[in-house]
Amino acid sequence: MSDTPAAGIAGQMGDVRADFRALVRNHNFMKLFWGQLVSGMGDWAATLALMSVVYKITNHNALAVGGMLAFRIVPALFSGSVAALVSDRVDRRKLMIGCDLSRALIILAAPFMTRLWAVFVLIFFLEGITIVWLAARDASIPNLVDDEQLTMANSLSMATTYGVIPFAAVMFALVTVPSPITRHLVKGGFLASHPTTIAFIVDSLSFLISAAFFFRMKLSSPKDHHEVEQSWKFGESLTFAWRHPFARSLLLGAAVGCIGGGSLYAVGIGYVKEVLGAKSDAAFGLLMALFGVGMIIGVVALQVLGKNEEKPWMLRMALVTAGGIMVGMSFVHVALFAFLLAGFFGAAFGILFILVITMVQERVEDKDRGKAFAAFHAISRIFLVLGAGLAGGVAYAFGKHQLHIFGFNYIVYGYSVAFFVAGILIASVSLVPFGGEKKDRVRDYFVRRKVEPLTEPESTDT
Repeated sequence: MSDTPAAGIAGQMGDVRADFRALVRNHNFMKLFWGQLVSGMGDWAATLALMSVVYKITNHNALAVGGMLAFRIVPALFSGSVAALVSDRVDRRKLMIGCDLSRALIILAAPFMTRLWAVFVLIFFLEGITIVWLAARDASIPNLVDDEQLTMANSLSMATTYGVIPFAAVMFALVTVPSPITRHLVKGGFLASHPTTIAFIVDSLSFLISAAFFFRMKLSSPKDHHEVEQSWKFGESLTFAWRHPFARSLLLGAAVGCIGGGSLYAVGIGYVKEVLGAKSDAAFGLLMALFGVGMIIGVVALQVLGKNEEKPWMLRMALVTAGGIMVGMSFVHVALFAFLLAGFFGAAFGILFILVITMVQERVEDKDRGKAFAAFHAISRIFLVLGAGLAGGVAYAFGKHQLHIFGFNYIVYGYSVAFFVAGILIASVSLVPFGGEKKDRVRDYFVRRKVEPLTEPESTDT
């Protein structure tokens, strides 16, 4: 009986439960988890509040709100290098505490912003500090958990980032709904005219609570693992990623994967309304909700799949699947099928990201891990926005055309073409070799085999 498929799945689920219980008993990791969970909810609530502020101070200009979200790419161009400079040289626990305390203070200035440029300056500093914090966090996880628990630990970290969005939305609604009561009790007061202030205060408190969790966490410093003095070079995160073939190929996979996510955000509403014929914006909300649910399902499934499958091979399959699904969505005109495909795309997207993060943690030395994640978070943000711009440009340039083929009329939308182009780009990255695989033939790229850890830069590789 032990050799049956059911017994094998039961054994894998048992391993997953054992890993989960081990993480729950790991007090240091749980302090990191709870700190992320609290600050994540506060951060998303503040993001919604910032969108509300921009919408208000620009006299209900939806384009300004979109510009605010797109502006988040700018800090990534600078803070990635800053994150690389500090995350491999200073105590990462203290760095995360400092980042949270800084964000707690900065976000309190948000209610007083009455000009769009002032909001952009605030976002620049918030996003920049966040990238530094993310690089320190991801580089620290391997020092908190065992190697076999990395996949689950990263999955839980992703859950604290994206899984809290619905709860943050509810929290934002709750703290803004009492505004009529506030207006009645404090006529003409600041809270009456700035109801989002409470959301910013909650976010500030969440950062303080998160910092308190990290303060009680025990985490080794990078200097505890290597004593080699490193020179300070601005821009070394991208230099590191370029010089190391393995890190370079992983970051390329994550970056192009982000093109798909950006495309879905950018042209999703046009795709839903024109291609699928939806009558309400709620259909786009459903599409994105299913994408989020798919991410959660994919991350959960990865806990079982990751036990037997080798991660490089799984990463290739995730890229092929994500790209193929997006190509498939470009041909679908039926809402039900499109929504199902969006869920599957979310699952592949979530698996792709967790695999990249885990593989970097496993195969990049501690002394270089901060640089790798600084590049990862900076590049992923940049390509998410670039993907949105590419999809929007393709959709606008192509427009809508009617084709006559063998007596049949076909309507081709620019939104569908944008999905098709993004899908092809994502799937094509699956052919990129991982470091030492470069001498293999293309047909061997999909063979399940391990990649040796990369411990030294291969500066001669181009």
